[in-house]
Amino acid sequence: MREIDLKHLEWDKLLGILKEYLTSKVSEKYLSNVEPIRDEVKLREEIALVEEFMQIADKVPLYPFEDVEESIKKASIKDAVLSLEEILAILKVIKLVKEVRRHIGTHLQQFKHLQNLLKGLHTFSQLESVIDSNIDQRGFVKDSASHELATVRQKIRAVEKEIMNRLENLLARQDASKIFTDKIITIRNGRYVLPVRTTELKKIMGIVHGSSASGYTTYVEPYSIVDLNNQLVVLKDEEQEEVKRVLRRITSYIGEQAHRLLEAFWTLMKVDYLKAVYLFSTKVGAKFPRLGSKVRLVGARHPILAFIKEKVFPVDIVLEERRGLLLTGPNTGGKTVALKTLGLCALMFQCALPIPIEEGELPIFENIFTDIGDEQSIEQNLSTFSSHMVNIAQFLPKVNERTLVLLDELGAGTDPVEGSAIGIGLLEYLKSRKAYVFANTHHTPIKVYALSSDYYRPATVAFDKDSLMPLYSILYDAVGGSMAMEIALRCGIPQEVIDRAKQNLPEGFESYMQARENLEEYVREYEKRLKELEDTKMELERLRAQQEVLLSQLEREKEEIQRKAMQEAMEYLKKLEAEYRELIKTAKERQRVREFLKEKSEELRQKVKEDSFKVGDWVEFMGSVGRVIEVKGDRLQVVINGIKAWVRASDVRRGEPPPPSQESVIFHVKRDLGEINLTGLTVEEALYRLEMFLQEAKRSGVKVVKVIHGTGQLKKTVQELLASSSLVVFHREGYPREGGGGVSIVYLEKG
Repeated sequence: MREIDLKHLEWDKLLGILKEYLTSKVSEKYLSNVEPIRDEVKLREEIALVEEFMQIADKVPLYPFEDVEESIKKASIKDAVLSLEEILAILKVIKLVKEVRRHIGTHLQQFKHLQNLLKGLHTFSQLESVIDSNIDQRGFVKDSASHELATVRQKIRAVEKEIMNRLENLLARQDASKIFTDKIITIRNGRYVLPVRTTELKKIMGIVHGSSASGYTTYVEPYSIVDLNNQLVVLKDEEQEEVKRVLRRITSYIGEQAHRLLEAFWTLMKVDYLKAVYLFSTKVGAKFPRLGSKVRLVGARHPILAFIKEKVFPVDIVLEERRGLLLTGPNTGGKTVALKTLGLCALMFQCALPIPIEEGELPIFENIFTDIGDEQSIEQNLSTFSSHMVNIAQFLPKVNERTLVLLDELGAGTDPVEGSAIGIGLLEYLKSRKAYVFANTHHTPIKVYALSSDYYRPATVAFDKDSLMPLYSILYDAVGGSMAMEIALRCGIPQEVIDRAKQNLPEGFESYMQARENLEEYVREYEKRLKELEDTKMELERLRAQQEVLLSQLEREKEEIQRKAMQEAMEYLKKLEAEYRELIKTAKERQRVREFLKEKSEELRQKVKEDSFKVGDWVEFMGSVGRVIEVKGDRLQVVINGIKAWVRASDVRRGEPPPPSQESVIFHVKRDLGEINLTGLTVEEALYRLEMFLQEAKRSGVKVVKVIHGTGQLKKTVQELLASSSLVVFHREGYPREGGGGVSIVYLEKG
């Protein structure tokens, strides 16, 4: 995307908010590399990863870690030597990666996309052991790091002990208090010395290594330890060389693992980033919209405003039947905020970031182009209008059917007549390119154009004309005025000025404004009546659901009575068989009775099967288990191992469902509405997932769920299962705004 578009949408501010939630500052490197994903498969995978991580984010441990990228790269250079501090920083990252991996690994069976994250969290057990065995927690190379180091340190300790003995003997002299300012041994210039009173220097023969600031004390290296100090300097140099060799060896081990270490380090930063995403999303109540071909954001709030303000009025932004939306209405009504909300939400979505909405749908955009705000350029000597034109001219050639264009104050900054003409020309051009367009304007000709357009849907921001306060909602299929006169009067402009201004309005303008207000009133009334109608429908559905509960209970009681009757009949037949054995003497007669009873028993069994088998039942046929997907008389269509077949009910028996797969059934809850998408699945897999979904929804207390199944053969099978499920009270086809015939709205039995 262009930098100017990111600036218009305040992308930097959003990144600044996410930075606040990072555990380590170094993770800002990963954050700065986040960019929109244009590939559908990759975006779906990344969204799935984010959704899965957010469910375990609280359980993933993180603590601050340092930037070790350059140290790791340095280690891969031949004969390089990392410092102790650099090695310990890498060790800290290795240990944290191991801890994070351990916690994420416990959830792999439940969340398969976390596997992609785990692949980058490599383990370095051998390297960790090497560092731990050579360097202690204080950052000190251990004596055991090498035989040579242990030997030289043993010599150093022996020499230091001899030096201490000789110096302590001097400090133990009877006249020591007169000669020395303090009975301590100190170090100057890397050599052991004693603090001698400057006035008593002649009493201690040795080499002077400076004096105190006051001149009262002179630091003297007695001649008796000069040779020992010389030996110590040599030994210290040998020690440092050996330490360097140890560090070079450890650095070499690190260099051998450089590629995997860098991958683990970047993955660790991604984990930090994902946790920041989780914390931000929790703060603003964000979720993912569906990936589709429409722009539909219900209850959308500007992500940055949602973070910094406790209350942000949500708006519905809809581009469904048409790809263009033209928003009108007064200033301060929220037009620009709505524009930015769509742009920033679309950008976040393609970066696999949840957005603050109730629910919605968004397509993948190749580009998001914007023209927002006052762009006067002093440096280029451009007016506001010219600057807007230069900006728009830059992106127009790149616009196509996968582009979102956001235009603020279309046609402003120049003569209204010419500005309107240019604005309409731009809208027509964008229409020819089939772009998604969201624009706002104050110009009446552009508003009139939108009213008759088959591509652009007119809308206005709601405004209370009495209080002149914005209502922060969008009324569709209506246009709004700028309310300039009313706002000017409210701001203190004298009534006389307003009256004279009205005299200068074009003839018929007030009639037009009155007609527009009437239209807006009709729209508001329509919205009100539509809501009342929907409430009434919901109440009817509730009553119908109650009726269905009663019918369902009666049906279950009927089935129970039938089952008991069949059981009693079978027991009676067995009793008759026993009695006839006693009465009938000949083998031939006994055989006839036995065959008669067997025939009647089979008829009873057949009737029991015909009454019992329904769509969704698990059955066993020839040693394999499958699902019933259709019932016709005594014939069942079953799916076994992905193969459909018609069989007689008498040839199958009830089967047990296979153990649950490792993949869990996940559904999202919007208030009290759950949702599952079955499209693209086989019939057998769809029925299994739907059954698990209904059970999970009931356990979670969800009352209403949406099942997306499309309009093909799967729809019929799903609806048959819903009709026969004891968990379902009532189900219906979705209304157009809910998805139409491609979805079913299901009301569940209260748990």
